[in-house]
Amino acid sequence: MKKLRIRYFTPKNIFKQPGGKSWGIRFTDPRDDQRKFYPMGESLEEAKRKLPEFNQIYSSLKSPSVITYRITVDQGIDAWLEQKRAELSNKNTLKRYAGIMNNFKEFLRERYPAVTYLDKLGQEHFEEYKEYRRNVKKKSPVTINCELDMLGNLFRCLKIKKYASSNPVEDVKRLQELHKEERWFTVEEVEKIFNYCKGERRRIPWHVIFATFYYTGMRRNELRFLEWEDVDFDNGRIMVRHKDGFKPKTDRARQIPIHPELLPILESLKRNNSHYVFINSRGNIIAKDEMTQKLKQILRDLKLKDGKLHSWRHTWTAHSVMNGVPREVIKAIGGWKDYKMIERYSHLHSDYITDQFKKISFLKVA
Repeated sequence: MKKLRIRYFTPKNIFKQPGGKSWGIRFTDPRDDQRKFYPMGESLEEAKRKLPEFNQIYSSLKSPSVITYRITVDQGIDAWLEQKRAELSNKNTLKRYAGIMNNFKEFLRERYPAVTYLDKLGQEHFEEYKEYRRNVKKKSPVTINCELDMLGNLFRCLKIKKYASSNPVEDVKRLQELHKEERWFTVEEVEKIFNYCKGERRRIPWHVIFATFYYTGMRRNELRFLEWEDVDFDNGRIMVRHKDGFKPKTDRARQIPIHPELLPILESLKRNNSHYVFINSRGNIIAKDEMTQKLKQILRDLKLKDGKLHSWRHTWTAHSVMNGVPREVIKAIGGWKDYKMIERYSHLHSDYITDQFKKISFLKVA
C-alpha cells in the first residue's frame, strides 16, 4: 500500500545553505519529486519566524497523484502519527497515541471490515465505537473520551492538510465522567517546587516558568508561545493573542495582569535572542511535553503527590478563590467562557474563611 507522507517541518529542519547566506529548508517537492531549497531569511531567528508560513505553503503543494488519490484509514493515521513524532519528544506519549489508533483500527476490522477509506467514516461509526469501547471492552468514560479527543484531533490535522473534508468526531457527545477532585498545589508545595528550581543550575529558567504558571493561570501553549512583545512591563500586563502557529483556546484575546510578586521574577529573566520568552537549551521553543516531564521529575524528587502541568492552572484558580478574588475577575483573567470550572472550587472559599477565623485569638474568658 502506498504510504502518504504529510511532512511537518520543525526548527531542527532549518539550516544555512552551504556557501550562501540564506537560512531555510531543503525539501522534496511532491509535484515533481525534486529536492529543493526554500530560503527564509539571512538569520536563524528570521527563518524560525517564517516556519509556520512555509509549513502552510508546503501543505498546499499537491502532486497530480495526490489530488485524485483517496486516503485510506491507515494512510491518514500514519500521516497523523508522523506529524506527532515531529511535534513531541516523549516516546511514551507517542506510544499511547499509536495505541489509541490501533484500538480504532481493531474496531473497524471487527465491525466494518469493508471500510478502508477515510471518507467513508461518519459520525455513526464513532458513536458505535464509543459504545463498543464501553460495553465490549469495558473501558472507563475518561479513557473513551480521551480516545475520541485524539480521533477528533486526527481529523482536524488532516483537514488542515486538505486530506479530509470534514470531522465526523466533533459532534459525538462525550460520556459523563465521574467528578474527580482536581489536583492543585498547596502554598507549601509551591514554595518547595520554587526552592528546588532555584537550587538548580540549568539553562532553562524553570523557576520563572513555573512562577509564571502559578501567578497567571496560563494554559500550556499560552505560555509556550508567549513572546517578548506580549509582555508589557510598563503597564504590568501580559497579552494572550493570536499569532503565527497559535490561537487562544476560546479564540479570544485577553489581558492578564502581572502580579507584583511575579514582576521582579520576570524582570530577572535575561533577554534571549529569540522572540519567544521561554526557550529550551538549544534556543528553540520548548516542546509540548518537556515542561510536563520536568514537573513530574521535581514532584518525584520532592516526594510530593503526582500532578500535571495543568495542575498549575487549577492551583491559580484555587488560590484565587481562597483569597476572595471575585469570580468574574477569575473568569476574565483565566479566559473561561462560563463559570463551570470556577464553581468546582466554590467550597474552598468558605473552608478557607473558617480556617482563618479559627486562628484568631479572642479574649479568653475563664
